[in-house]
Amino acid sequence: MDIKDFGATLQTSFIGHQIEHYPQVASTNDIAIARGKAGAAEGTLIIAEHQTAGRGRYGRKWEAPPGKCLLVSVVFRHRLLSDQVPLPNFIGAIAIAQAIQKTHGLDARIKPPNDVRIQKRKVAGVLTEFAYDAQQHPFFVLGFGVNVNSVLADFPPELRETATSVRIACSHSENQNTKVCRAALLHAILCQLEDTYLHLKAGETDLIMNRFKKLREDESSH
Repeated sequence: MDIKDFGATLQTSFIGHQIEHYPQVASTNDIAIARGKAGAAEGTLIIAEHQTAGRGRYGRKWEAPPGKCLLVSVVFRHRLLSDQVPLPNFIGAIAIAQAIQKTHGLDARIKPPNDVRIQKRKVAGVLTEFAYDAQQHPFFVLGFGVNVNSVLADFPPELRETATSVRIACSHSENQNTKVCRAALLHAILCQLEDTYLHLKAGETDLIMNRFKKLREDESSH
């Protein structure tokens, strides 16, 4: 089963009850922001097979070969307190790292504030953007990209020493080179995301930060 086939199998208790899936978009975050401004329900999920203007922090371009990655944005409507503003990036990175660890046994780690890496190579990134709807209610969109089935040749030459994918990491650790099920990995990410987000809504910042610290990459190792 892959992205185009799964539908309701992605749902958590509130994420994924409204799903929009596109073969190509400029940016999933742009669509999610537009839906949020129009009143879309919390948990609305935007998925694309390819982005022509995907972006990361500081407007950096996110490179992703069509059909091999997870390119996803989720609408959240919790009104963040001032000290919670950095946390959405953290909960996104936590969810991705935990899901990769649980589904494939890989030692995925967070490079603060919003990158997930395996063996010091970037496998995923998170970008949170904030907006207001027509009633001036604040919301945020959590977008993430995960390199799932990319092979080395899919990356631009300048990234081949610093990027990886779940498939590449699995082939190194398990001596195999089979495709990874994107649907199963995305469902695992969304389940982890919902769990940590509910702790955010409950104001349990210490719990979130403890998870973040446990998953944080060891900066002393190279």
